[in-house]
Amino acid sequence: MEVVERAFSEFLRHPNDVVAELAERDVLLRRRNAPALRLSRADHHADRWEAFEATARLLRNLAVHSPEALNTALTEAFAWVEFLPGRARYRFAEELTRTLLAAASVDLYASVAQLVREWKATAEIYADPELARQLTEPLETTGETVAVPPG
Repeated sequence: MEVVERAFSEFLRHPNDVVAELAERDVLLRRRNAPALRLSRADHHADRWEAFEATARLLRNLAVHSPEALNTALTEAFAWVEFLPGRARYRFAEELTRTLLAAASVDLYASVAQLVREWKATAEIYADPELARQLTEPLETTGETVAVPPG
């Protein structure tokens, strides 16, 4: 769906004109010194949510019934997955599909973006063998030993 940008002040001066545009597209309201606001019709949002939830369910079923196919799809969708060791790839797929379903259930998606960013950072570490070695070796330090967290 196309998005048209308008100044927030334009919306304040001519709200009916801006609202009329919602029949065809979403409207992004730019604001000074603040994040933009996105206006959309509730039925358009509901359609997007329904599509997202269906996609999340499909991917979750693929993860359960055909993990190899999902692994291949993830590697094609996120090239950096190639740097993750085998078991980590499956953990990423598992966490991603569970998080997608959970996000759809509450209609909040920041957790999906955060998960992808964190796994990409992990892949970047594995992509640099020297960095990966440094981060997996015991640290030379004084003081008490810190236990490895569970999980």
